[in-house]
Amino acid sequence: MLEAKGGGMRVLRLKGSHLEMGQQLGHELREETQRFYATRLQIAIDQAWKYGNRRIDEAEVLKAARACLPVTRAYDPKGFEELQGIAQGAGLSMEQVLALNGLTDLRDWLAWGGDEDSLGGCSAFVTQSDMTQDGEMICGQTWDLATNNMPYVIGVHRQPDQGPQTWTLTTAGCLSLIGMNEDGLCVGTTNVRMTDAGAGVVYLSIIHKALSADSQSAAVRCVTEAPRASGHFYYIADADGNATALECTGTRLHEQTVEKGVYVHCNHCLIPENAALEGHEPTASSLERTERLDRLFRENAGNNSIESAKGFLANTEGGLTAICRDDTEGISSNGAVVMVPSRREIQACHGLPSTATWIHLNR
Repeated sequence: MLEAKGGGMRVLRLKGSHLEMGQQLGHELREETQRFYATRLQIAIDQAWKYGNRRIDEAEVLKAARACLPVTRAYDPKGFEELQGIAQGAGLSMEQVLALNGLTDLRDWLAWGGDEDSLGGCSAFVTQSDMTQDGEMICGQTWDLATNNMPYVIGVHRQPDQGPQTWTLTTAGCLSLIGMNEDGLCVGTTNVRMTDAGAGVVYLSIIHKALSADSQSAAVRCVTEAPRASGHFYYIADADGNATALECTGTRLHEQTVEKGVYVHCNHCLIPENAALEGHEPTASSLERTERLDRLFRENAGNNSIESAKGFLANTEGGLTAICRDDTEGISSNGAVVMVPSRREIQACHGLPSTATWIHLNR
């Protein structure tokens, strides 16, 4: 069932087996999912030519997606069933749905060129209890993509027959992107562009499986043990105050426990060994967003709250390098999420954090 909550954010409620939930999602947003797939595919094709001087077509994208299907099924059979249901409900092939869910990973594999500012990016944080007003850890992020992706952003509440309920910010036709489960386990991500990509599990499948885990350590293993298609940064936090930062390439991984202070990650590798595999030098946007968000939290040490975190994600300082981007060179902050795991609190907005209405996604 799709409903509009306060402020106009749409929340889709799914219930049943994994296949049934996928069918519900695909059927409810059938035409929208088809349009979103076409939109994202064309963006990728255009950017491959504009920035990498490579002419590719849908057939090449789907060939790469097809190679990821067996490893995805083996990695998470339940998540794969949901992808099958989405394909059935939306009238798309499995390759098309897989490509929709993992286009940034496939882009890396196909060695699509371009600078990251033109390909999107996010600003994520974990702020530990020693930095907050009430002694509770806070985590969250913006989610930045091409501005024309904005209409396809939705909230999703999943109630599977087996496993925890989850609340996530995602897009039409897609698995989990940023979210929390009923036990307070939180997972989010930012994109890094790596050169060691190949056939493997795309990032949304990894996040989706991690949110179904029964512990923070099990969720971390969903990342560390995944045969990853390409690189991403993931943060995983739980209601007991445990938090882990995982910076991944396709073949390498750095795991760091966030015990105190603030940890910020945007769209470049912070670990030198991983940075050696990046497809480009860090952009001014990613460097400045990282510095700015870190500074805002540190200057507010002892007074950070969910409200101040929302304000930091809405920060427009820096113009082209702002944390909150309003159609900056075709890129916008399509949404944002802030979570307090210990309180099982997840707030989200659809659109610019500076102007959009925030809602409690699980109330």
